[in-house]
Amino acid sequence: MKILRNFERIIFMSNSTLFQVGTMQLLANSLLDGTMSIGDLLKHGDFGIGTGQGLDGELIILDGKAYHTLVSGECETPDASFTTPFAAAHHGDFKDFGQAENDSLEEVLNNAVAALRAQNQFVALLVEGEFETMTTRSAAGSQKPYPSLTEAAEKQQVFNGTKVKGRLLSYYAPAIYQGVTVAGFHSHFLADDHNLSGHVLTGKVLNATVKVQLLDTIEQVLPVDNADFKAADLTDLTMVHKAIEAAE
Repeated sequence: MKILRNFERIIFMSNSTLFQVGTMQLLANSLLDGTMSIGDLLKHGDFGIGTGQGLDGELIILDGKAYHTLVSGECETPDASFTTPFAAAHHGDFKDFGQAENDSLEEVLNNAVAALRAQNQFVALLVEGEFETMTTRSAAGSQKPYPSLTEAAEKQQVFNGTKVKGRLLSYYAPAIYQGVTVAGFHSHFLADDHNLSGHVLTGKVLNATVKVQLLDTIEQVLPVDNADFKAADLTDLTMVHKAIEAAE
């Protein structure tokens, strides 16, 4: 991976807030009511990822526009009233980091965070270009009583693409935030032709530009007006670790 010279001087001028709706612990405990609309979420950022009420598919926000990947693999533009139980968004101020060629997606993302010395903070990464392979997934929405995250993961649909051009948005979170969000990388993808999208499972970069943005603040909104949230016992963290492992 070719890293741009003097990137530290440029990148560290870019600090921003990661806005998050809900937590992974809520999803692991089947608290899947949508508590914020896409219309309201877009007020907090023009880039982001998430899911819909009842784990209805996968969301990616690029340049201020939201895209919804259905369980069929089709991609559509959700209504402003479409709600999410869990999503993250930020105002993009990405800086060029380098060029990646013939590298696994895992290596590209890990190398960027390591070079930034950002293992203890949040980072947004945007990978744009051509991918040798890309594997994504999406799940079907459900109604109450909602399934667990693990149960939903068992019914997800997986999609594979080769030599596909598109954009991948990933958020990196430190290990101590497991349960609040997904520790490590949480990535969603949208092909330029919209024929492949969703939550990223694995991939290989053929030739792509990597852009990064350091995030120095996280702002989290909890569904404090939701009756199920108020009544829930969220003290057992073992469930969320198992659920994330199964879903990711």
